[in-house]
Amino acid sequence: MESQVDEVKSRVDIVGLINEYIPLKKAGRNYKALCPFHGEKTPSFMVNSDRQIFKCFGCNEGGDAFVFLKRMEGMEFGEALRFLAARVGVRLKEYQPSPAEQKKEVLLKISETACEVYHYLLTRHPSGEQARAYLKSRGVTSKSIKDFKLGVASPQRNFLFQFLAKKGFLPQDISLAGLTLATSDGVVDRFKNRIIFPIFDSQGRTIAFSGRAFGDDEPKYLNSPETPLFHKSKALYGINLAKMEIKKEKAAILVEGNIDVISSHQVGVINTVAPLGTAVSSEQVEILHRFAENILFAFDTDLAGDTAAKRGIEIAENAGLNIRVVQLSEGKDPDELIQKKPLEWKKAIKEAVPIYDYFINSAVKKYGAEGAESKRKIAGEVLPEIARLSDEIVKAHYLQVLENKLGIEEGVLRAALKKYQGEEKGTVNITEILEKPIGERKAGIVERYLLALIIQSSYLPEGLDGKIFDQSQTREIFGKTRELKDKEGRLKVKVLAKNIPEPLLPTFDELLLLEIDEEILADNQRVEKEINYCAKRLKELNLRTKLKELSLAIKQAESVGNEGKIASLSQDFRDLSKTLFRLEEK
Repeated sequence: MESQVDEVKSRVDIVGLINEYIPLKKAGRNYKALCPFHGEKTPSFMVNSDRQIFKCFGCNEGGDAFVFLKRMEGMEFGEALRFLAARVGVRLKEYQPSPAEQKKEVLLKISETACEVYHYLLTRHPSGEQARAYLKSRGVTSKSIKDFKLGVASPQRNFLFQFLAKKGFLPQDISLAGLTLATSDGVVDRFKNRIIFPIFDSQGRTIAFSGRAFGDDEPKYLNSPETPLFHKSKALYGINLAKMEIKKEKAAILVEGNIDVISSHQVGVINTVAPLGTAVSSEQVEILHRFAENILFAFDTDLAGDTAAKRGIEIAENAGLNIRVVQLSEGKDPDELIQKKPLEWKKAIKEAVPIYDYFINSAVKKYGAEGAESKRKIAGEVLPEIARLSDEIVKAHYLQVLENKLGIEEGVLRAALKKYQGEEKGTVNITEILEKPIGERKAGIVERYLLALIIQSSYLPEGLDGKIFDQSQTREIFGKTRELKDKEGRLKVKVLAKNIPEPLLPTFDELLLLEIDEEILADNQRVEKEINYCAKRLKELNLRTKLKELSLAIKQAESVGNEGKIASLSQDFRDLSKTLFRLEEK
């Protein structure tokens, strides 16, 4: 089986696979993108086709195609293997899934069977008549019932349990799937006499259910509990149907309710999903970030006053997404607006406002802009939001907007803004490091950059000495690189990778994925110049270090009056100083 795993890995195009989730951009011999696993505004996610690997230098996630699918889709190894094997046309002779994988398969079968039962009861059984009438009254079409696989749960206490048990599923597995409850009167169905909205993952697999009560029964909505298949914070209602349209439109519309999603899809706005509540989680944002850079919030909740909703907005913004707000008519939710005025819904989406305009407008509407107290409240509500902006131009723009709304000078607002701002963390790049004298702490960064440049450009100058590498790992990898160049006369990454000892492969992969300016890699003369410059800076550091050591040795010789040693060391000091001077003059 191991050989088949290797066969699948050798045939997979990791660049093509990952590009289906996030847009990759060529960066030298690598590809780069914004990381789908954490929020960032500068790409640090790198993919290499030679080694079929990826790595994010921001959050340190990395690995091969199997690791990527596990992280993106929650696939176990066996699932990822079958998925990739089918993708590249490898027929798996045998594969023994792990106990966890086997259990997950059983739970998926139970959930899928339950979904079919609920859907049958709604669409083809007399007991579904009341539910059909209700859905019709809410404007849900037959096509939507089919597309979303809506259903209805029997009013009988354990109808579904009995059905699934007859199909051979074990009671404990049915319970683990979240479909039954143990009571003093025996096992009962969790969902009874409710309209059922199946919840699917992005692959279209049934993972949970949301049940809406008829009439005044409480709770109005009942969701599946957390199970091995279902985690509420990682689920989005409608994502299986909406994901391709989200990618096409480069935007996802978030609404609060399941019916809102269905109504929006019915009028052609298919890039609409619901987060199963107003508390948008980082996992849900991560899912949406795979497909789009823009999120439009269309909640009937007051976003500015809803702590959970504001936290979701902050998560989305920290992930680098652009946030806009769909402003609905007073007192209306998306479903109500769509049923009465579908064109107004589309118009509201088109006219969605940036989130900070929304915060300002909402505060002015709430408090009014007249009087010192009202202005203080508006500033107190809006300035903490503006303080989170990292772009100074955008920040200045919104301070000017607030100045115009409140009639308070921008300078006063900026002074008030300071108490909400934390210290910004500076970022260091290789150019900044090389432009200044290199200290010992920065030498490791330059060593890795120099070696990455050699590997990625496949250019190794003849006179470059491995002694300039102080770190043992970079020195050893450089040694293997030099050996291959001397033996073969040229460098090939795939061949070099085979010659790197196993313990050094993680470091080698990091060097291979390290981002290097494309313009440098595309120009052989610039590559040579950059390599020589880095080597020069490392030699300078090496000489300075030796001069420090000599200076200390001279002082020690002076303390004991060893004149001969003082003279010898002083001559060495002068010689090294001249060498350093000549090097710096080049």
